[in-house]
Amino acid sequence: MININLIKLTTDIILELDNMSRITLPKNALEKIKIGQAFAEYDIIRDDQNLFVTTPATLAAFSHDAGKCFFIGRRGAGKTAITYELQRKFPNNTIPITPHIFDLLSLPLENEEFKDTRKRAFKSLMHTMERALIDEAVRHLLETKKISLNNLPTTISKERNLIEDCSFDQRILNLTEEIFDAYSKSQDKLWLRQINRSRDLNNELNSFGNINSPVLLLIDRLDEAWDGSETALICLMALMHASVRLFAESRVVRPYIFIRENIYERIRALDNEFSRLETSVVFLDWSDSKLVELVERRLVRPFTAKPKLGGEAWSYFFEDNESNQSINTVLRLCQHRPRDLVMLTSYAIDSAISNGNQKISAEDIETASKRYSTSRLKDLGDEFAENYPNIALVLESFYGLGNEYTVVGIEDFIAKLLVDEKIKKYCNSWFYNYTTSFRFVELFFSIGFLGLKRKNKTIFKETGKETNAKLPIESDTHFVIHPTYQPALNLRPILIQQLSSDTHIKNEGLLEDLPDNYRLDSYKEELKDTLEKLQKLPLGHPGASDFEELVGKIIQLCFFRSLSNVQPKCRTVEGAIIRDWVASNRAQAGFWNMIQNKYGATQIIWECKNYDTLKSDDFHQMNYYLNDSSGNFAVIVFRGEELKDSYFNHIRNIAHQNRGGMVLILTQKDLEVFLRQAIKGMAKESHIQDRYDFHVRQI
Repeated sequence: MININLIKLTTDIILELDNMSRITLPKNALEKIKIGQAFAEYDIIRDDQNLFVTTPATLAAFSHDAGKCFFIGRRGAGKTAITYELQRKFPNNTIPITPHIFDLLSLPLENEEFKDTRKRAFKSLMHTMERALIDEAVRHLLETKKISLNNLPTTISKERNLIEDCSFDQRILNLTEEIFDAYSKSQDKLWLRQINRSRDLNNELNSFGNINSPVLLLIDRLDEAWDGSETALICLMALMHASVRLFAESRVVRPYIFIRENIYERIRALDNEFSRLETSVVFLDWSDSKLVELVERRLVRPFTAKPKLGGEAWSYFFEDNESNQSINTVLRLCQHRPRDLVMLTSYAIDSAISNGNQKISAEDIETASKRYSTSRLKDLGDEFAENYPNIALVLESFYGLGNEYTVVGIEDFIAKLLVDEKIKKYCNSWFYNYTTSFRFVELFFSIGFLGLKRKNKTIFKETGKETNAKLPIESDTHFVIHPTYQPALNLRPILIQQLSSDTHIKNEGLLEDLPDNYRLDSYKEELKDTLEKLQKLPLGHPGASDFEELVGKIIQLCFFRSLSNVQPKCRTVEGAIIRDWVASNRAQAGFWNMIQNKYGATQIIWECKNYDTLKSDDFHQMNYYLNDSSGNFAVIVFRGEELKDSYFNHIRNIAHQNRGGMVLILTQKDLEVFLRQAIKGMAKESHIQDRYDFHVRQI
């Protein structure tokens, strides 16, 4: 006979022991949490190695002999975080490289000449990239005194000027000019010597017996100066083939290239020998448990006594009941990317604090999901605008409709897009290739927007997985918009079996988030007109006033999400009125929010110089702009291309005089990147962020 009293006593003891083992957190625990930034460039992960979560992709990166050199993932999948961890783990053997060669290099032949990887033109470019990578590794070995100048082998010795005096980008420019000069003049012997130079360099480097650990070249953020052109793709393709060769032939040089998934897909479509690269690819894949661990590590970080990871820590901060499992809810709303979970959790914490909650409730998650959804939908439009210009117009056309579609419903939706004037005008370069229901679904499944539902089971594209397999679409398959995007699109929970002729679709303003007083047509035309005027503008005094006007226009057109109330700041110099610009910094996230927090920059001063070389006086002027009231950050915009060492000396002096102030220099090329991205429907801060990082590293 079962003793009921004994069972109750045992249960009470277990519960008491469990309570005794539980950690007590302060009542205001949520207020102490700094969950971090969704962007690794500004994230607390840079300063705290305990926040890093190991995944199969990171293990492949740590194993130098695994043969994996391409790390592929969507934005927010953790590519940049891996580079930081590699630098931390191997501090004496890593070189971070953010190349701008894809924007700088003009190929000496027509693009068609380079598309066959077996032909001499492509081989010339590939060997140029290989040689530049080897030289970069040699420079590092010389700087760290692992090899000596006194006893350099013949080929490396001849290479000293390129190694010591050139940046990675400049080296490629010089080498490309050199090898294609021989190529164009049919100087076959000279061309062969140059082709073989990378082999000779590599052999000499391999011969050093004292180099026990490889040099890791971490090539990240390729898209910072990326215009999405075919020329840029060809250059990247050459860099990738060079990297595979080095992995196979060098024991010293290990190039790691971190590539966005959409760029990788374009390379795969272009490369006639892509099979040579495929075995070197790693996709950044995150399991549910690893994503939960990533959030938990950040939640427990401020506390001395830390709850256990693996679900227990989560329960200290999120409310659960029988009908609501918060982990499942959060994972369902996100797309299996670290950035997504960090962002949603951050918004949920804000909501809980605002509502006076000790834990994050289901209502807090719902509130956060609406804010998060809008951000993610805009980001999706930005992310894929390079492959599919102005794809945001198609995405926002779903606004106010249903969250689920039959094949006929999708066909009716496509039919409405085909007669839409804005789609015709701004998406014509790609949309008409996707006007059958299968092709349309295939595309929007591949970017994570649509899922397939059959027999009450819905599948979405897994982040970090290739999409080569044919989609299992059958007559009874329905198509579901991912929960991430449903709140932002204000979708009804209904099945759309067909769309009537009087159903209206919306495709302006939701994602474009246009500047004040602009409609889409006028906005696009203004961008194109500004770019054309900038490219034609004369240097010097005759064009100074026009340049000032153009810079003000670019701030308003390209940074309107973060910078507002753009006004001229006039001063008189030698009888002439000089207009600089001041913009209010009201950013809530991203680059400009970081600038606000780091430099107290509530106002951003933009100094305009319509000449191609900066002078000392240009920097002296900046000292008057940096102060505690408006902030210690300012921008100089000029018409040159080269950032000289003397410029960084001036910035360094300004920083010392203004308690860590910063002056950011932007070139005409930078302005053109901002405009081209906006024309394609991208509202990105990554380029200006990269320019800032480059400055910080120089000073």
